[in-house]
Amino acid sequence: MNRKTLYCIVIAIALGGCASTPQHVIKPVTPAAVALDDAQIRSTLIGHKLNNIGKTGLPYSLSFNADGTEIFALQGNPPETEHWTTKDGVICFTGAKIRKECYRLKKDNDDYWLVYPDTGKVHYHYTLTPQ
Repeated sequence: MNRKTLYCIVIAIALGGCASTPQHVIKPVTPAAVALDDAQIRSTLIGHKLNNIGKTGLPYSLSFNADGTEIFALQGNPPETEHWTTKDGVICFTGAKIRKECYRLKKDNDDYWLVYPDTGKVHYHYTLTPQ
């Protein structure tokens, strides 16, 4: 086997290994999804939790309370209390471990997305369940 063939085989194996690495794929926003206003955000979230599987593969949830607190619970870690507010259809989160993060909440049937208000790019996709 010549050096060029060996080099090609090594590259193919390396690329194959990269291709088999699981990637975190976020479900895209559907064309039918609508952005919720402040009242809809509050009525949708209070007493409920948004559920997701994070980039690490661990499930987590965001539980929303009427007093503006939100409980971030990542499997295997103690829950963290954060705060949330809404203004002009944008929900913002603050907490001891996060800087202020703001998103629009979009909904289509049982799917929810937090999207960046300025670009519309998806931050995360969620499902909603009672607390």
